[in-house]
Amino acid sequence: MEPLSSPPRVPAARTANETGKGRFSPPNSSVPCGTAKKKGFPFARPVRYNGRRLELTDRRSNAMTTRQNAVWLYLGSEARNAEEIAAFAEWCERNEVGKVLVHLSLSGRHPESAEQRVAALAEACGSRGIEIHGMVSTLHQRVADRDELTLRDKSYYCVDAHGLSNYEEPITGHGYVLDPRHPDVVRTVSAQCAELLRQFPGLSGIHLDFIRYYHYDSKLVIDTKSAGHWIGLPKAGQPIRLETADGVKTTFFVEQASNVYNDPPIGDKLVLSRTYRYCFCDDCLDGFERRYGVTLPDAAADTAAKASWILANRPAEWAEYRASIVTNLVGAIREAIRGVRPDASLSAAVWYNAPYGNELRGEPMLPDSEYECFGQKWWEWVERGYVDFVCPMDYWMEPGSFAGVVEGQIRKAGGRVPVYAGLLRTPEYDVSRERYGEYARRAEEAGANGLCFFHYGSWKQLL
Repeated sequence: MEPLSSPPRVPAARTANETGKGRFSPPNSSVPCGTAKKKGFPFARPVRYNGRRLELTDRRSNAMTTRQNAVWLYLGSEARNAEEIAAFAEWCERNEVGKVLVHLSLSGRHPESAEQRVAALAEACGSRGIEIHGMVSTLHQRVADRDELTLRDKSYYCVDAHGLSNYEEPITGHGYVLDPRHPDVVRTVSAQCAELLRQFPGLSGIHLDFIRYYHYDSKLVIDTKSAGHWIGLPKAGQPIRLETADGVKTTFFVEQASNVYNDPPIGDKLVLSRTYRYCFCDDCLDGFERRYGVTLPDAAADTAAKASWILANRPAEWAEYRASIVTNLVGAIREAIRGVRPDASLSAAVWYNAPYGNELRGEPMLPDSEYECFGQKWWEWVERGYVDFVCPMDYWMEPGSFAGVVEGQIRKAGGRVPVYAGLLRTPEYDVSRERYGEYARRAEEAGANGLCFFHYGSWKQLL
């Protein structure tokens, strides 16, 4: 079936200040940042003097500047009591955080204390001019058992380019990816987002995480020089199912097999691959054919053959088709939350590259790959007025690469909404105070409205 028609364009609700640039700086600096206006920066920057922040006037709108950073917050390990909530609010104020993205479940199933904790957060932060937004995993659900899923029919979940249903073989055993084209998925997810605003009245809006298709090309290279007496001689294209002791099963396919004898072993290596590209279910394929007037060849008898033909012969149309489906979902969510609270905002976390983390592996940046691989044509969400701000997850990059990516995102946003450049700090990817200052400077020079810290638990000891 075809994607639902796009909801009408809705003007994004933004204050005059929210699209300003150059209004954040490394916190706790002992040296004032100054107010000199750089070329290309029409706004004065906030000044710190002895740790105190001075409000400056926006020179064009004559309005006071607002806090310009954002932060992710997980309730499972943070903000568990009044003392931690107070410390968190003080941290946000000290680091000029204006938007808190607190993780909530779309299912509505939360610990009994969640509503009280979010209300306390909203009160503590609201008194400081800080907004609380409910962050949800829009299309990805991670559960221990299928019975925990809100939608339990196989047709609601994506099918990959091999023809494998994600419902039957969830990612890493527990990850379920909804099909954003399915009308019931659109209705359910939109209604769940709206319901969160009723359940948590202190929220200023909804923040969409995982608003995309899942995508990854996985490859395993196995040394088979001594692989005698194991499973015979694997052949190219043959499926091989890997299973862990706890029952997690994943199917890979033989891409290359060099062994020519099994007893004794004669050969070199075995290459297994799995392409996580979605969605190639029958309904998505039918909708694609109708929308673009494409007729899949009779020789493409199964899902894998159809997917292979589309990706080889109609990649541009396929990318556009999938992006339109995700955009339609974003628009439907926008319409639903406005029906509950007209002033509620909608925002989204978006990726910068597919695969993300490419610089860690020494791989090149692929321009517009977030659109082609994830279906995230997020600049169209901006143009249509569906989102009020975006938080690109610009993780695992050196400051120079980070700056180039942010510049491109600012161009795509076109000054219509604020862009908060995501910055990650984890034990595996540490960021020192000095290095943080470099990222902050690069983001400001690139034109970002602020940084989005991922996440409070990993940044609170540094800043």
